[in-house]
Amino acid sequence: MTRRTQRSPWKILLLTCLFMLVFALVFQSIPPLVGFLTASLGISHAQAGALMSLFGLPGIFISIPGGILADLYGSKRIGIIALVITSLGSLAAALSGGFPIMALGRIIAGIGALTIAIVAPQILSQRFPPQDLGKAMGVFNSVMPLGTILTLNTFGLLAGSWGWRAPLYLATAYSVLILLVFAFKFPEIPSEEKQEKPDFKAGFLYLRKVKKGVWLTGGIWMMYNAGAIAFLSFAGDYYQNFYSPAYAGFLASLLMIGALILSPAVGWFTDHCGREEELIILGGLGLAVLFFLVPRTELNPLFLGILIGICAPLIPAPVFSLLPNFLPPERLGLGYGILSTLLNLGVLAGPFLVGLFYDLFSSYQPGFNLMSLFLVGTALLAWRLRQARA
Repeated sequence: MTRRTQRSPWKILLLTCLFMLVFALVFQSIPPLVGFLTASLGISHAQAGALMSLFGLPGIFISIPGGILADLYGSKRIGIIALVITSLGSLAAALSGGFPIMALGRIIAGIGALTIAIVAPQILSQRFPPQDLGKAMGVFNSVMPLGTILTLNTFGLLAGSWGWRAPLYLATAYSVLILLVFAFKFPEIPSEEKQEKPDFKAGFLYLRKVKKGVWLTGGIWMMYNAGAIAFLSFAGDYYQNFYSPAYAGFLASLLMIGALILSPAVGWFTDHCGREEELIILGGLGLAVLFFLVPRTELNPLFLGILIGICAPLIPAPVFSLLPNFLPPERLGLGYGILSTLLNLGVLAGPFLVGLFYDLFSSYQPGFNLMSLFLVGTALLAWRLRQARA
């Protein structure tokens, strides 16, 4: 094996992370702009939450077909199409003058970006051997935190200086740049063994054979994202009642700062020690307690935010490392499509319900209670998966 071949998986990892950063920047472009959008466009908090939720809506319907397409036609071709759709949707949202067009743009962007979220882990699962997959997934799962940190700490400042459209134009420009990089620099992943590619009918029929572990893993991912994305959507707005927009965004981003720093270490740990379910249970219960405390404690929010940042990375890398245990390599696109479908159910429900609770009660406390319940559900499903695998 040549040195170039030996290094190629890590080159794939770098390009895949740049690819996935499109998803992170486009998806998380709304939370820092909630205050600007409610003031400029006159939308409610429920509608602001819906802009996050609608992004995930198409994923409920297109994720499994998208996964089958990635299995059938290859990750590069489907990835290019996904980037084109993401760029168009992000541009439509930036150009909108009201909630309906912005919502449509978010739905279109969601179709493309959520396909990216299926293709990216599929690439890594096919390219990396089992003994290195946890490390690769740990690095990969630092991309979403990085993108969220960037948006929460810069997009609000950009909006304050240049208007709320400027950050959306920036996210669109990055999407187009990565489209060009992906089209011309991303290598085709060779198949080491010639395998018959699944067709749509075979892919959907295989759903009947999918093991319970896949659905439980997807349920964990759904509940975690319902709580975590709701927190990222509204924590900054909550903290702006007490602090400057810049510091409020920083406090909200601590969840992702912790994930950025610790996700590779969590991935290394799962490679060497396993214990994925135990890590998820610990992270889920820790976040549940901390989310519950945010609106009802006099503890320094910086201290709470650091603890949230420690607990959050205990969940994503183990989830992505667990899935290949339940599926053959040629069905991983389908598997990540299932994960994406359930994730998007969580993204659809979490931010919308928390925003609705704020409109109903004029308080964020009920919303934080709901976030806490979502994370309790994460821990319970992980415990059930542990029992099933025992």
